[in-house]
Amino acid sequence: MSKPQNAPDASADEIAAYYNKNTRLFLDLGGSGDVAAIHRAIWAPDVTHKVDAFNYLNRQVANAIQPCANQPAAHVLDLGCGVGGTATWLVAALGIHVTGITISAAQQALATQRARQLGLDDKARFIQGDFAAMPELDDADAAFAIESFVHARSADAFFTMVAPFIKPGGRLVICDDFLSAAINNDEQTPAARWTQRFRRGWHLNNLVTAEHAIEQAAQHGFRLLQIEDLSSFTRSFHPIVLFLISQLTRLPLPWAYWHNLAGGTALQICLRRGWTRYHVMVWQRA
Repeated sequence: MSKPQNAPDASADEIAAYYNKNTRLFLDLGGSGDVAAIHRAIWAPDVTHKVDAFNYLNRQVANAIQPCANQPAAHVLDLGCGVGGTATWLVAALGIHVTGITISAAQQALATQRARQLGLDDKARFIQGDFAAMPELDDADAAFAIESFVHARSADAFFTMVAPFIKPGGRLVICDDFLSAAINNDEQTPAARWTQRFRRGWHLNNLVTAEHAIEQAAQHGFRLLQIEDLSSFTRSFHPIVLFLISQLTRLPLPWAYWHNLAGGTALQICLRRGWTRYHVMVWQRA
């Protein structure tokens, strides 16, 4: 099951509007503070502080790309850069050059402002762009996508897009949600209904199994080096709160953040029931 049947595709304009309207709320309500993360906090066994939980994926990316980014002139692409939290962290930590791509004009402005305020704008630049119509970019030693792979039109479209930008031997890191390989393909099952609600709420196009992503990557010259399941290290609402919000967000209200709540609670239910998994995958381009 690569995606639930009859699930609507989200257009580039819809995805951009979703982030333009929600980004400030993500930052204000998400709790990441100065980390400026709008990705998942990962509470691994050795993580005790919120800042470290939000920086966990930043460190995962840094460790994965280190062999390809061990010189100051190294260039890395951040595909779906948000407000630049991870990109600026990597520039500060590794001294590399990072180009961030976001479909959201609001995010591009905030990321550019962040780099300038941190004095990193000579090495971190941010461009508004769509995965389906990428701007011209310099070749990259590595690239990463944190919770943006799911917005691509398909896994094949994503790897078709990214392959030409990564130098031979370069690395690609994806941190994202994937369907469980054991999920039933029948659209009438609870699994299909909840994953479809997750897709609709968060405007996703590309919720596929990890196995499907690995197969598609291989067809574009990417060899899998590592896959890690971080699902058990994500946190959710208390079960009672989760139930109440999941029922309340059935109301078809038009607010952008309401869609986020609906998709987010559906995701938490999917993770609890094993219908989706949160993976970090690392590839090397042949």
